[in-house]
Amino acid sequence: MTKFLTFLFFLLLTTSYLLPASLAQTPGLEATSVYEIADVDAKESDILVSTDKGLFRAEKSFDNKMFGVVQEKPILVYRDIENKGKPVVRTGVATVNVTTLNGAISYGDYITSSTIAGIGQKASESGYVLGIALAAFDGKDAPQIDGPNGKVASGNIPVAIRIEYAELTNPRFVGRLFGFIGTSLLENVNDPKKFGTVVRYISAGLILLLSFTFGFLTFSRSISKSVEALGRNPLAKSTIQLSMVINIGLLIVTGVIGIIASILIIRL
Repeated sequence: MTKFLTFLFFLLLTTSYLLPASLAQTPGLEATSVYEIADVDAKESDILVSTDKGLFRAEKSFDNKMFGVVQEKPILVYRDIENKGKPVVRTGVATVNVTTLNGAISYGDYITSSTIAGIGQKASESGYVLGIALAAFDGKDAPQIDGPNGKVASGNIPVAIRIEYAELTNPRFVGRLFGFIGTSLLENVNDPKKFGTVVRYISAGLILLLSFTFGFLTFSRSISKSVEALGRNPLAKSTIQLSMVINIGLLIVTGVIGIIASILIIRL
């Protein structure tokens, strides 16, 4: 019994060292699920996005709806008997079709979608990314495909999949915040259905800002003048205090009106 346990321990210890080394270069290490793909032209290693019509190949840079990568032969896949879709890797390591459209790719570069359907590129600015390149690709001796401005090299490399917003140009928190807001705003503007929502939020913000600015510039000055008058003319204390109360009330009312108007605009 002791020999058997010793052998089992040795076997487990050996396996723990050997398996990661042998699987490190294999795409799709994570458990993968099968999905129905609406894009009939989607092929192995293409980047997919989720739309209201199903899964299609990504066709714009830094697409915030990136869903995953087509991977025909992952190591582990959950497959329903009736599901005739294809495995799509959403986490882990996957082989991804890439191009030199945005320059040569180095190990560790962020990879994002491009304007070439289903094919990724190097991310050189802040935005949504697919993951991190685990190999370099300079395009040397690689096949050429049509790009938006001519021929570009294409190939495929392993990528550690992690779909997220990556900040590459603004290291500070405020910069990251405004970058994220700007990207989200542009994405909504590109969607006609959401353009009205963007306009309403901007209008509500402007009305709120204007109401507080008007109240501060108008009534707060009157309050400060009333305080000065109170020191110069103590006999008119009651009248001056009443004027101060009225100005404070008007300041509050102006702010409340601005808040209510903003809420009504957003709910339109």
